[in-house]
Parts: sequence; C-alpha cells; structure tokens
Amino acid sequence: MNEIVKEGKERYKIATEGWRDIYDKAASDLKFVYDIDSGQWPEKTRTQREKDGRPVITVNKLQKFVRQLRGDLQQNRPRIKVIPVDDKADVNMAELYNGLIRQIEYLSSASIAYDTAYMHAISCSIGFFRLATRRLDNSWDQEIFIKRILNPFSVKYDPSAVEFVLEDANWCFIEELIPKKDFCRQYPKAEVQDFGGNETLFGDWLYQDKVRIAEYFWKEPIKKEIAQLTTGEIVELTKDYTIEKIKELGGEILRERTVDTHKVKWCKFNGVEILEESDWAGKDIPIIPVLGDEIVAGGKKHYLSLIRGAKGPAEMYNYWSTAATETVALAPKAPFIIDHRQVKGFEPEWEDANVTNRPYLRYNAIQGLGKPERERQTEIPSAIMAMLQTTAFDIEDHLGRYESSKGETSNERSGKAILARIAQSDKGTYTFVDNLTRAIVYAGRQMIDLIPKIYDTQRALRIMGEDEQQGMVNVNVPVLDGEGNAGVANDLSVGKYDLIATVGSSFGSKRQEMVEFLIGVMQYAPQLAMIIAPLAIKYSDYPGAKELFAEIEKEKEKMQAQEMQEGGQGGGAR
Repeated sequence: MNEIVKEGKERYKIATEGWRDIYDKAASDLKFVYDIDSGQWPEKTRTQREKDGRPVITVNKLQKFVRQLRGDLQQNRPRIKVIPVDDKADVNMAELYNGLIRQIEYLSSASIAYDTAYMHAISCSIGFFRLATRRLDNSWDQEIFIKRILNPFSVKYDPSAVEFVLEDANWCFIEELIPKKDFCRQYPKAEVQDFGGNETLFGDWLYQDKVRIAEYFWKEPIKKEIAQLTTGEIVELTKDYTIEKIKELGGEILRERTVDTHKVKWCKFNGVEILEESDWAGKDIPIIPVLGDEIVAGGKKHYLSLIRGAKGPAEMYNYWSTAATETVALAPKAPFIIDHRQVKGFEPEWEDANVTNRPYLRYNAIQGLGKPERERQTEIPSAIMAMLQTTAFDIEDHLGRYESSKGETSNERSGKAILARIAQSDKGTYTFVDNLTRAIVYAGRQMIDLIPKIYDTQRALRIMGEDEQQGMVNVNVPVLDGEGNAGVANDLSVGKYDLIATVGSSFGSKRQEMVEFLIGVMQYAPQLAMIIAPLAIKYSDYPGAKELFAEIEKEKEKMQAQEMQEGGQGGGAR
C-alpha cells in the first residue's frame, strides 16, 4: 500500500475518533431542529406511543429562530476589505484586490456557500465551505472560486488544531460518494474499493452501487533559506537565486537564516491507491470552518449550536401539546341530557341533529323538567395549559429572543423602543455572526495569498466595485519607466495586504436608504430639488431609472453648453 494512503487512513481514523462526540451531537441537533425522522421525540417513547395507538405530535418551535437568524444574515452580510500593510503595498492595489475578491464571490455565488455553512453552524454547531481553483476554458490560466460543502459531516479535520478557524491543523479530509459507474469511467485503471476504514462511523459506509473516496489535504514540512539585504529587502534563496547571484547583481546580504515552514499537498484516494495528486498553491488548507459557540470543559472541546439547550423544553412542549390533544380527542362528544319522554314522537329529528342543520328542535315540555341541554364540553386541564406556557417561555429564554425580536406585538409603542428590544435580543446570537465573520476573514486571507500565485500572468481581469458595477483591469503588465527601466504595472506579487471586516447592510440596501434620505431632504429643502432629484433617480432601482438619469445628464450638458455660448456672446458685445 502507498505510504501516503497508509498514513492518510491512520490520520482519518484519528480525525474520526477526535470529532466523534462533536459530530454525534451535531447530527442529533440537525435532526431535531428540522424534525427529521421524528427527531423531536425520544425514539423509545415515540415507538411505544405509536404501538399503543396514542398520538405523537410535534410542534416545531425552533426552526423559526434558525430561519430568522439566516434572514438577518441575508440582510446584513459580513464584508471584507483589503488594506495595505507594508511600504510596498498601496491603496490602489488594495482596491484592485477588493474588486477581484468581490468578483470571485459573485461568480462563485459565495453567498450560498456562506449561508449553507452558517445554517449548519446555528443548527448543529459545525459548517464548512471551501476554496478551489480551476482552469479557464481554452486557456492555461486559472481562477479561484468558492464552493459550498452541503454535508458538514463529510469533513474530518485534524483534531489537534487549537486555533478557532483550525488554521493550525496539519491535515483534513473531505469524503465523497460517487456511483460505481462514474468511478470506473473517471478512473478506469483504479480498483473499485471503498475508502471506509470503519463501517460503523457516521452512517453506512458500504453501498452496493457507490464508492466512497476522500480528498486529503496535508501540510508537508520543508525548510527554506532567507536573506535580508542591506536595503532591508528580504528574499528567499533558491538554486536559481543564490548568494553569488545576489552579489553579481550588486546586492549585499546583511544576514541570513533557515526557516521551518511547509507546503500544502493534496490527493484523492480510495481505500488502496491514489487517484489524483498535486500541490496546493496556498499555504493553508482551503477548507473553511464556520463553527458554533466554542467551549472547553474537562480538557475537551465542544461546539454548541443555537438550539442545543432548547431541545429539552421543546421536547416538553411536544409532550404537553400531545397531552392536551389526547385529553380532548379521547373525551366523549358532548351529548344532550334529556328525559326520554321529552323527545317522544320527535326521535328522528334528534337522532340526526348532529348531521342536519335544522332551524329548531322540538321536544315535549314536561312539568318539573327543564329544556334539553348539552353536557358541558371537556376542557383542557389548567395544569397542561400552564406547562405549555412555561415550556414556551423556557425555549425563548434559552434562545434569548422574545416577542418584538420575533416580530410579535408587545408593550413597546414607539419604533425606537421596538428597535432597541430587537437589538438587545440580537446580542444573544451575535456570537454566530461573529464566528461567520472570522471564517470569511480567514477565507479572504487565503485568497490574498492565492491571488498572486493563481493570477500570475499578464491578463485582463474582470473586477467588481462596491457599487456592484463591473470593469476590466490589466494585471502583471510589463512597462518601461521614463528612464527606460523595465517594470510591471499592477504587479499582484508586490506588497503585503491584510483584511478588516464589517457587518452591515448590503450595498443595495444602503442605496435604497440613500434614496429615501434624499427624498426626505427635498421635502424640507425644496430649493435643493434641482440638485438632489437627479441623485435620487441615479441611485434608484426602479425600471427606467438609469435611462431617465442619462436623459437628465444630456439635458444638463445642453444647458451648460448654452450658458457658455451665451456667456461668450455677452463677452463679445462688451
């Protein structure tokens, strides 16, 4: 067996065992919040009640909170901004990086990848998305794109990693199930063998018509020599760029040292052999975790989903809802209490009174007896109603989201008070938004590392501005300065950059807010309407707004030309 495959299978087993408890609890959370396979009832209790013919009712009180947080994310997405951090980087190149990253996100539908990972983080505490590269059609050039990972349980990370985004992990696996026919077509010389090393872990491993394979990323330690020149520049020494070469080019070395570092390797393999392999261009494993609330207890790491602590109250709510339904459903229907003499002669009318809508029912009035009356309907015991209210409050209390934060009416009367209440509730769940922001920042740093390595040739790149308008820019273009010295314009390999992150409204939302603001200003300052109205039209999303703004600009140009002409004629008359 290949040494890489052997080591990979050993590491896979370590990763599986290390994440077992986290994944077991995550799977339970996911089934519970989306009520998969009656996941909100204990299996033993559900089975016994179904066997006895008793009702098993689920009132899903948790799913709406998950959807609400996902909706909040869609309205206020984390955004990253590239900034220069050394003397070789500049603001214009940082903006080029920003535009390129926005374009990568747009072409990759990154919002779907982020939302899927975030949904998993709040639902079951673990989610992932990934970076990848691909060749362009009819070209040797590559591009970066972002992919979602639909099944978070397919990822197995090095359990020894301690950093929050697992950047210090030494390996990671992503499992994949493919039909045997597809496997044989893609890898005709490979053995049809399943990668699974332990068929009892996280579902069935052996399938009659599918083969499970795994992508395997790992960091391979290497050493490199670096030197600092008298100019302050730090360079890497290679077989093509030696100390002698530096001196030959007129440089002087101040000091040098050996650095322990690594390169990232990748392969795809089944149970016995490598199917594909290559080096990954980046310095980090491109699997980005989006995790829940992290705690360490008893020396063991745990990740908590939004709903984990609310599962107990939710189970109680289901039980009491079922008990209330059972109490009413099993009670006899409310019959009329009568003396048989009262309906003598009118029996047919009374026998079908429950199915026929009669305007009246006749009966025989008998002295000393009141008119026929129905028995009082069975009521839900007050204790059951009290428990329903208590458990509903317990669910909200754990989640930290009440009334106004869910859109329900409450004691607040002013909009400001309602917004304050919502903001207070949001604090309890901001941990999850912050964790997603950390993940996107980590992905952004990986893209900054990848961009000069993937976009390393002279080419025209499409970029996207903050206003979502696209443009083209040429990168890595050879140029000559005024003295005839060769250089490179828009050199992506020069300079060091980093990221800052914010969470807020999307550009579209901000644009709409601006339009509303401008309209409000015109109401209070109508004398400024001629200046403000064109801007309000420019930033509107209404059909025809762009065409109308273009016509206004043309009219302004005509008016300016006419004023200049009249001014010139006036000057000549004097």
